[in-house]
Amino acid sequence: MKKALILSGGGARGAFQVGVWKFLQEINWTPDLICGTSIGAINAAAIGSGMSVDRLAELWRTHNRSEVYRIKPLPFLRSVLRGKPLKSVLDTTPLRAMLVRNLNIRALRQSPIEIIISAVHLSTGRLHLYNQAVIGIDHLMASSAMPILFPWQPIRGELHWDGGVMANSPLFIALERKVEEIIVVLLSPVGHRLLPPPSSLREGLELVFEHFLIGSYQTTMPFFNGIEGSTSSPQPRISVVAPSQMLGFASLLNFSTRQVNRLIDEGYRNARRQLG
Repeated sequence: MKKALILSGGGARGAFQVGVWKFLQEINWTPDLICGTSIGAINAAAIGSGMSVDRLAELWRTHNRSEVYRIKPLPFLRSVLRGKPLKSVLDTTPLRAMLVRNLNIRALRQSPIEIIISAVHLSTGRLHLYNQAVIGIDHLMASSAMPILFPWQPIRGELHWDGGVMANSPLFIALERKVEEIIVVLLSPVGHRLLPPPSSLREGLELVFEHFLIGSYQTTMPFFNGIEGSTSSPQPRISVVAPSQMLGFASLLNFSTRQVNRLIDEGYRNARRQLG
């Protein structure tokens, strides 16, 4: 296996990945493997189903927040204040309906690109991986179920939530398969460029969250660096594309056309610049 694309999780920031994919299509860079988590899993499945980059960009630009989730704080507050079973803050029924309408699962099953997505088993905390032979709408909903904000999702009767809890950037899959060339698309600038220390409580909390987003990438890289000197097999070339600046908490749930256009454009520009 020669090439792999790693698509990290990050909610509405996933529009950035569309711009990166547009650039990769222009230079005829086609992966043999795409590994995605959360919104990266949804983008990976769309690509695996044969959806064109223009169609994928159109979906991002034309589906606003109300077609992804509904805000329902009262059930959440009642569950917290009255000690009832926990309810999520947001209802993702619109997201499921949108995926059913627009994603060709049959075409995904026949994808020449291997697609692997992740979700976390709620009760065991184990990371579960699924490829295109089994991926369905339930798997995508589970992989993108941001804890507390989105409701957890059943896969064959067992509850799961966002794969980003354990592996937001599932680089380890490509390393285990000894892929020769890997492109990782991060949805946070942390770890890719030096940033000043936070100057306020909000900035401090945002930085903690950004560290969570890139945590699995950062913990995987020492393993790669540890085997880099080995001569038993060729070492992979790993390239990274990431945003240029901090995006803030609000960007995670901001599906406005304005942000989507900005992130698609930035993803394209940064891929062209950062991949050289």
